[in-house]
Amino acid sequence: MAHPLVCRFARAGLALEVASAPLGGPRARGMSDIVQLDIVRASRRTIDRFVLWPGHRDNRIEVEGIDRPLQQLVLLVHEPRRRFEVAVDARRQLAPGLRVVRQQGSQRIVEQFTAGSKRHFLCGMDEQHPFIARLPEPVSTVRAAHRALLDPRVTVAERGALDRTIRQGEWFFVALAPHRERVLDELLKHGALVRRSVGIAQAAGIRRVGRPHIADEVLVVAAETPGHPPAAYVRGAVRHPDHRTVVFHHFRQVIPNRESVDQPVPGVRWID
Repeated sequence: MAHPLVCRFARAGLALEVASAPLGGPRARGMSDIVQLDIVRASRRTIDRFVLWPGHRDNRIEVEGIDRPLQQLVLLVHEPRRRFEVAVDARRQLAPGLRVVRQQGSQRIVEQFTAGSKRHFLCGMDEQHPFIARLPEPVSTVRAAHRALLDPRVTVAERGALDRTIRQGEWFFVALAPHRERVLDELLKHGALVRRSVGIAQAAGIRRVGRPHIADEVLVVAAETPGHPPAAYVRGAVRHPDHRTVVFHHFRQVIPNRESVDQPVPGVRWID
């Protein structure tokens, strides 16, 4: 008999494989009890699929909402706070606060802990590929998950815009109202720095995970209000291996969604 979660994912049109062993590999410790979720790319014989290691039998993993037409669902994960280790490339920059417990060849072994609180994830298909996004707040439906991920700054930036907002993965590209275009033109005339062929998050100093969205041109403007994040604008083509390339002939403000990425996501090994 199929695992209940496999059946729930199938109702959303998604393939789920329940792993026969922890996903952390032989160098990781403490992985057997924690929930682990990943995505496996298609091969000649298989399709893109989610893979799950449920961990300890007391862990709570439930599908709370399904949207079959969108092929998306909301997944709840709740487990006690537990210590575990992960192996990361020694060249990779670590998030602040992580402790390296030992070095093994070209890898560093890093100590992490599960959150001990409920976590909600939006899982599903976006264009042609699966994704996992940790939600910033608890929700039980896919529609509510989309609302939770939408940064209010998008709605504010859309005021007076003459074209519709375009989304590529976790980024929203908002057309500028005419008066905002004039302000940006003045900044460019006075030598504002435009970075070329660079990741949006890298250029804007925004912490994101996953492969970068590369833009032909990125302009970052300091916020007028102290303590507020800078505004980022892109022009030209924006490319990502999992999404259709989008092209903008005029600068657009780019705003990330509210996916929770401030801390490493314990047990989740792949995020777009």
